[in-house]
Amino acid sequence: MPDLAFVLLSRAERPDLGRLVAALRELGFAEAAADAPTEADGPAVVSLGDDTRLLVMLMPAPHPDAAMMAGPMTPPPDELAAAPAHYVVTTLGLEGDVREKDRTLAALTAAVVRASPATAAMLGHGRLFYDASLFAELAADAAQHGEVPIEIVVDVTAAAEPDDRMSFLSHGLERYGREDFFVTAPVSGRGALDFLLGLVRWMIEDTN
Repeated sequence: MPDLAFVLLSRAERPDLGRLVAALRELGFAEAAADAPTEADGPAVVSLGDDTRLLVMLMPAPHPDAAMMAGPMTPPPDELAAAPAHYVVTTLGLEGDVREKDRTLAALTAAVVRASPATAAMLGHGRLFYDASLFAELAADAAQHGEVPIEIVVDVTAAAEPDDRMSFLSHGLERYGREDFFVTAPVSGRGALDFLLGLVRWMIEDTN
């Protein structure tokens, strides 16, 4: 499966290569350098060293699944659906296990967010878009500490349950060889989401 991410935009605008390279270097990609453009409507390409490249392709149309699902950490569906354009972000030559790839791709996407009129972002395997600022902050912090940004790598959806209860369901742990979690709690309760995210972090970080 290709290493993909998607970034929703407030306007159809190609990424600023200068800003993108600067953002990448700030996030630890010291060898980032823009490739010479080959086509006016082609992707923006940045070399990251060791034959690894980041490609950002402008799609001047709404993302078809932007508002398909919602979660406790996602923008309102109408805001997501209103984005008039989006980027398809992909990489060539990205190596490592699923943890390393997720951490790196999230950081690369955070750089794209910081260099564009982004409103939301998600990794390609995901089901939910996250507020662009939140996505970039979580990805950058995780990259700095060598961790996986579990809040944006594993999606969590919420649903109403009988008897004044609600449920949280994780999506994506199977990529790490784990089972997803289903947690129920009283609607008036507190801490169920943090509890679930703690379980998710444990499953991802425990490699035994």
